[in-house]
Amino acid sequence: MILWASGTVIALAFVIFGLIVPDEGSVPFFVLLALASAGYFAALRQVANGLRPSRRALIACAALALAWRIPLLLAPPERDADVRRYVWDAHLVRAGISPWTVVPADPAFAHLRTAQSWPVNNADVPSPYPPGAQLFFLAATALNESTRALKVAALVCEALLALVVWRSAANPGWALAVLWSPLMSLEVARHGHVDVVGALFVAFAAFVLARGRTLLGSIAFSLSIAVKPLPIVLLPLLWRRVPFRHVVAAFAVLVVVYLPFRHGGSVPEVVDRFRFNGPIFLTVASLAHPAAAAALAIAAGLGVAAWERRRLPLASPQAWAWPMAAALLCAPMIYPWYLVWLAPFLVTLETLPLTIWTVSILATYAAWLRLGATWAVPAWALAVEYGALACAAAWVWRRGRLQLSAP
Repeated sequence: MILWASGTVIALAFVIFGLIVPDEGSVPFFVLLALASAGYFAALRQVANGLRPSRRALIACAALALAWRIPLLLAPPERDADVRRYVWDAHLVRAGISPWTVVPADPAFAHLRTAQSWPVNNADVPSPYPPGAQLFFLAATALNESTRALKVAALVCEALLALVVWRSAANPGWALAVLWSPLMSLEVARHGHVDVVGALFVAFAAFVLARGRTLLGSIAFSLSIAVKPLPIVLLPLLWRRVPFRHVVAAFAVLVVVYLPFRHGGSVPEVVDRFRFNGPIFLTVASLAHPAAAAALAIAAGLGVAAWERRRLPLASPQAWAWPMAAALLCAPMIYPWYLVWLAPFLVTLETLPLTIWTVSILATYAAWLRLGATWAVPAWALAVEYGALACAAAWVWRRGRLQLSAP
């Protein structure tokens, strides 16, 4: 009964959200997300306490999740939505032009602008999206170059991601960590962010690698890196667990994906210029060069992965989640949709702090109301986001200590 009551609350919140389309960071925006988050945590608490929904019940849960995503999917994108940039990049690639070499604001390319792809955000910067993402944009818009086509494709990837979680989790009820997640509903169905594609590849890699299918897992892992480089920090997990010939095969796939886009690239420029919700990066960058702060983020992820490699099996969800979380915590930009990468692994109490982070980070949308003033996360939102994460981490740490000391 509690499970269905929770799902009803989430559904009502997001159906209303999709119908009224509140301004991001507004009071209605936060109220509706707070209601959805309450229902989400109530449902996950039932699963954590041992509830194992039947296959029929999970199908009903998935159908309910799809129902509330439809209004979010149909709502028009914001004027500066990333999904418009995705359409722009796909249009360039289809025209035989590398999006890594084109500044969208350049009048020489004005004839390529369409109602679906313009205006784009950060029009003075070439595309930062890696080849794997570019190929997804191209495939998703093969029949229709529109933002809705991209959102539909992202939604399909989310459904496949939930299926992987359902098959891999000890309790299939943990599929609700994806299906009923406020973060996933907002960032995939509403905004269509490409991060869900990378999360799908890395979750599938973890799933098949744990079952000894190292060639397939290695290729899936390389494709996740091709979408965004975040999973690079997980490489220590694979050390001596994957045959060298399969590593070579995965690298070859990565090279093939990159070859058509070998010219240009603006990722270094993005690291140098853009900042959002990254207090650790800002602190380190103020004491050293931004490149050193970026190196720290990579080192933090690799270090946590190496530590997890020594104490946890490859099938452990936290072994995959915490290295990426460590890298993100030290990154120059921590947008809410970046945490979509963590969603497939939030299926255990050891990752509870990260589950809470996927909700508390939504407080950063308060910055969207300050676009006319200063593009920065207000102090109260930072306190909510990182305070909730710290408190949850302290609780999990104390719980683990008590269990170790118990007779």
